[in-house]
Amino acid sequence: MKLLIAFSPLVVLILFQEHISCYYLTKYASSGYYQDADFVIGGLFSLRVTDGNTFISRSGIEDTSHIPEYVFADLIKHYQHILAMVFAIEKINKDPNILFNKSLGFFLFNVNFIEMKAVEGSMALLSGESPPIPNYSCRPEKTDKLVAVIGGISTSISIQISRVLSLYKVPQISYAPFDQILGTRVQLQSPYQFSMHTAALYQGIVQLMLYFTWIWVGLVVPDDMRGELYLRDITEEMISHGICVAFAEKVTEYSSKNTVNWKRFMERFTLTPVIITFGDTHSLLRIVYFVIFYNLLGNVWITTSDWYITTLPFEQNLIYTHFGGGLSFSFHMDEILGFKDFLRSVQPRKYPHDIFIRHVWSSLFGCPHYYQHRLWDLSQCEPNGSLSTRPLHAWDMNTSPMSYKVHAAVYAIAQALHEELSLRVEGDSFDKVILQAPHPWKKNT
Repeated sequence: MKLLIAFSPLVVLILFQEHISCYYLTKYASSGYYQDADFVIGGLFSLRVTDGNTFISRSGIEDTSHIPEYVFADLIKHYQHILAMVFAIEKINKDPNILFNKSLGFFLFNVNFIEMKAVEGSMALLSGESPPIPNYSCRPEKTDKLVAVIGGISTSISIQISRVLSLYKVPQISYAPFDQILGTRVQLQSPYQFSMHTAALYQGIVQLMLYFTWIWVGLVVPDDMRGELYLRDITEEMISHGICVAFAEKVTEYSSKNTVNWKRFMERFTLTPVIITFGDTHSLLRIVYFVIFYNLLGNVWITTSDWYITTLPFEQNLIYTHFGGGLSFSFHMDEILGFKDFLRSVQPRKYPHDIFIRHVWSSLFGCPHYYQHRLWDLSQCEPNGSLSTRPLHAWDMNTSPMSYKVHAAVYAIAQALHEELSLRVEGDSFDKVILQAPHPWKKNT
């Protein structure tokens, strides 16, 4: 994998009467989870589906407005994405041969599925502050160490992150489902993605339908360009093998304006035994709520691992009642060695600075958490509680496809750093005391 290791500190200063001032973009940016090291990887993750957004005033300084967020879905299982990154970094730091006794750290933010928060989080990584200070590095001890960023979870979030990071040549690895649109809509530097061989996927789905003689099939896709491409390619493959498309429905994201005629959709749905879905968990959340709300049963679902439905906060029986007969196509993933053991060991007292774990623990173990003496008190929770004791509908110990990508992304960055440091060692320019992050124009293959 070709990976650009780069960072350029923000140097545009606001100078008034020989005094440097930092102006906040907004008061409502979420806090970050920071662990110091010689090199730092940024992470922008999504832990909730909300309808809230943050607006910047025209002046961009003091008078900001904020719409309170209404949480549609609290995706506790997405916390595994963060743990996959922490686990990979801990493993790398234990191996002195990867980074020549140098260490990796992280700077993590939750941006939900809100594009404005993705912009804010990206700027906070560059300025070292939350709320962020545009065009100024207020925390050089953080920002000078930033080598790459992992995020986001969807195409729209990845685009907003890239529009900020590419201005400063900071490389980005997206763990979202592969989308070729990312290579065309991003103006400067496209994020790196994990490739997907869609031709083989479509052929496999068609062969499955032919095997069971399913020739009357409905299609459900996101209402975006990616959905258009899905429809075009799979329809062409189906028609060439004599399979009929009963209907094709485009579904908008849950927090967007609803454009689906649900009465017409229900009529088609009940007359079509097999439904093929293309899209990710977030983009198809509306269809999941619809099926459960109207208690639609008896359909066979065919989808891909991008639609990771077990991550949704429903009771286990509810999921299996409506989607238990589903068939999911996925690419082969090796088990991440030691990850389950790591998950069993995770506890709030082990990671006292983790600002996300308190909410996860409170939700999973049904115990309150309080903020006092500048610390979060989880004393009423199980002192030796383990994630492995939670039921499947609350927490999944199996590695999700996105967690696998996050883990692989960390190792890709570490490998690029290893090659850059190897060149310095060979050139006798390796300073064992002070080692700056590679410059923006440095590339490794």
